[in-house]
Amino acid sequence: MTKVEKVMSEPDFIDVDASVEEAADELASAENTLIVMEDGEFIGEVHEHTVTRALIPEERLDEEKVIGIIGFSFDTSYEPQTVEDVVDRHEVSVPPGESLDEVAFLLDKEDLRSLPVIDGGDVVGVVHENDLMGEIAGGG
Repeated sequence: MTKVEKVMSEPDFIDVDASVEEAADELASAENTLIVMEDGEFIGEVHEHTVTRALIPEERLDEEKVIGIIGFSFDTSYEPQTVEDVVDRHEVSVPPGESLDEVAFLLDKEDLRSLPVIDGGDVVGVVHENDLMGEIAGGG
């Protein structure tokens, strides 16, 4: 049985007090998830789609047909929010030795796209839905 540590990605971190624009900058060079920290503790995640929705006014989302977060303009009258306003707060995590079957179950049960991998109280990785698909497609 394949374990999380085989497929997890390096975590990308952001502080809960950072602006949503800072999160967009970080996501441009990250996977599609940022691990949100507050006073050195994991409190949740921010995903690319959440940041996109926060930066583009709701009435313009359909017109923009946005894919990803790179290459579109922002409405300068819109006041960006902080990461605290858009963080997906949850306490679900997995250890590096967890099976991918259990990860799939948790992602589905909790309606999440990724889970932090925590070892000894530290976030050491992130496992994404697409990591599971890659392993399944590869016959792992």
